[in-house]
Order: sequence, then C-alpha cells, then structure tokens
Amino acid sequence: MDGWTALWQLRETIGEGSSSDYLNDQLSYTLLFEAAKELNRRTASIVSSQTITIVAEQAEYNLNPDFGGLYLKTTDGEPFVKYNDGTNDTFITMKPYAEVIYDNQTESVTIPDFFSIRHATTQVSNVTGTATADGTVSNGEATLTDTASSTRFANVSSGDAVHNTTGSEHGIVISKTSNTALVTAIFDSNGDAQSWSSGDAYVIVPQPRMSIVFDPPPSTSSHTVTIEYIKNPEPVFSPYRSYTFPYENGELIRYAAGMYKMRDKDATFAAAFTQQADRGVKLTGGTVRKVTDRNTWTMNLKKRRW
Repeated sequence: MDGWTALWQLRETIGEGSSSDYLNDQLSYTLLFEAAKELNRRTASIVSSQTITIVAEQAEYNLNPDFGGLYLKTTDGEPFVKYNDGTNDTFITMKPYAEVIYDNQTESVTIPDFFSIRHATTQVSNVTGTATADGTVSNGEATLTDTASSTRFANVSSGDAVHNTTGSEHGIVISKTSNTALVTAIFDSNGDAQSWSSGDAYVIVPQPRMSIVFDPPPSTSSHTVTIEYIKNPEPVFSPYRSYTFPYENGELIRYAAGMYKMRDKDATFAAAFTQQADRGVKLTGGTVRKVTDRNTWTMNLKKRRW
C-alpha cells in the first residue's frame, strides 16, 4: 500500500474530511509506521537475516537496527539460531536473560549452549553536524547532505530520528543513499514537510538496538551465527513509497486508526479498530503461512478411540 492510499484510507476510516484540522501528515505517517511494525510482528510478513562473526571470549553482539523479533522456531515453539564452527552447523535455542545471569557461566566453550536477546549494552551514539548542501522537499522527502566527513552517516539507519535544530523541525530517516547523504522526512510544528538548507545544524538520534548474548561465551574466533529475524518495515512518509505487506493492508489502517482514537481518548473506538485488526490478522494468518511455506504445528486434544 503506497503512502497516498494509506493516508486516504486512514482519513476515511476515522471519518475525517480532507480539510480537517484533526489530521496532519506527520502524525498520520508516524502512526501508520508504528502500525506497520506492530502488524509485521504479528504476521512475520517481512523477514531478513544477519550473520555475526564470533570474537573469542565475547558473549554479546549487537543486532541489526531493524530487528523486530526472532523468526524461526522449533516444532516445540523454541526460537533458535544456526551456529557454524567452520565445518558443522549446530542449532542452539534461547533462554531468558535472567537465567543467563542466574547460571553465571563465565568459562567459555567451543559452542555455546544457549543464547538470549536483550537491549544492547552498547548503543549507537547521536550524530551531529551541519548540512553542506540544500535539500529541497519533494513528495514529502528531502535529502540531508554532510560531506564534512566521508563516514558521517556510517552508523545511521532507516528509522532513526532526525532533528533540524536550526529550523526546529523534526522527522525520521527514510533511507541512506551513502555515508554522506540521507533521505529524510522532516516536518514543522504544523506537520508539513520541510526542506534542508546548507548550514542547517542537525542531530540524528539512533533507534535503540537489541543484542544477542551467548551462554556460555564462545571461546573460538571466526565462527559464524546466522539469525533469521522479523524485519521492521522501512518507514513510508511519502505518497509514492509503499509498505509491502501481501495481505494485511486493511489491518494496517485499522491499527493506525486505533492509535488515532487513543489520541482522542476515545477508548471505545480505539478498542474496536484494534479488535478488528486483530481479527483480520488471525483470519489471514493461515493464508500467509501457506503461501510462504512457514513451519507451523497444532495440538489435537481429542481423546483417541482405539
């Protein structure tokens, strides 16, 4: 679903006219983005993978910024990752981080027994600087350029927050063109998209990172771990970008509508929209699993007749 269609359907769903002051593009796009992340956590429609190279005696490794949850599970429902020692694959399962601390296994081993997911101990620092070129707004997006350093945006990712501190404008990083150029969507206090001017000061605030922690720590360098994960969708803040959900477009709108109604403190309508979205996710879940050939299992509690 493209951005224009999403805005139109959201406005129609909550019953607001095109001239209503209740809506503004920034808030609508932001709520649709939050709804898209929630929808994908529930349906796992968009997935990706990350490969980590092990460092001896190091237990914790940061995950990609778009990590939205583990994707693969055993038939018993246990999340797992693939650990390769250079020759063989070993599939290790997850346990709660509290148990990692409680077990207190500090002596390293060749292949860890378990892993856990937690908020990363080391987060990515803010990035500050000054725009070195104009970036005219087009279809809700404007490019932020800073060539003062060839690696200025090396640690910046889609979904990070961006602030124009000269113009008091705020928004989000849409994508990274290079380590010196970012596609952004920034807005004034009325929620209208704005441009960048050469000389504008900016601050980029990276989104929080998660990490994987191995228990016990691995003892050998250069082993690899492959993590299949639910990928947070890239933000859509333009009429001509789109979310790529195969089936759940109606649920996307309903989740966002529920968030809009919570802004109104209208809990009844908020709950109704959310319940409709949940019901739609359940109904389409089987279809999505069938199309993508996902592993699933059921339990039959009927008494066997001999």
